[in-house]
Amino acid sequence: MTGPQPLARVLVAFALVGAGLVDLGLVRGTFPHPQAVLALVVGAVELVAAVLVLRAVPWRTTSTTVLVQASVGGLVAVSVLGILLALAPGGHFGAAAAAAAALQLAAAATVGAMTRPRPSGPDRPAPGHGTTTHGRQPRRAGASLALLFVGAVVVSTITTAGLADTEAGARAVPHGEHHLPGLPGLEQHHHGP
Repeated sequence: MTGPQPLARVLVAFALVGAGLVDLGLVRGTFPHPQAVLALVVGAVELVAAVLVLRAVPWRTTSTTVLVQASVGGLVAVSVLGILLALAPGGHFGAAAAAAAALQLAAAATVGAMTRPRPSGPDRPAPGHGTTTHGRQPRRAGASLALLFVGAVVVSTITTAGLADTEAGARAVPHGEHHLPGLPGLEQHHHGP
C-alpha cells in the first residue's frame, strides 16, 4: 500500500478503539435499557473492527468496496441510533454518548474519504513523483508523524471525557489519592504539601 492509506487506517483504528471503549463503558450504567445492549454489541464490534482495519486488506477492490461502504453506513446508523436511545426515557445522554457518536462519525468520515474514487488522467501525479531513490517521501514522514500524534491526542481526549461520564468514571479514584498498601520495605509516597 502506498499513499495516505496506512496513516488513515491507523487514524480509523484510533477512533474505533476510542468509540469501542466508551460504548463498553456505557453498558454498566445503562443496563438493561436498549442503549446498553446496543453499546455492548457495537463496542465489541468496534474493537474487533479496529484490529481488522489495520490489516493490509485493500479497500478499493471490487469485493471489499460494498463491505466498506456498508460499514460507513453502519457507523453512521449506530451513532444516530445510540443518540436516539440515549435521549429515550431510561437512557443516559451525556459526554459518553456524544463521545461515542463523535468517534463513530469521525471513523465513518475517514473511511468514506479513503474509499472515494481517485482522479485519473493527466491531473493525477505520476506514481513515482516526489520520491527518493528508495521510494520514500522524507518530507511527508514528519507530517505523517505529526498527524498521528494529533489524531491520538484528539481521540484520547474525546475518549477520556466519554469514559469520565460512565459509571466507572464516576467511581474512579481521583489522581493523587491512590495509596499503596502497607507492604514491608515499601515507602509510602504522597503528593502535595
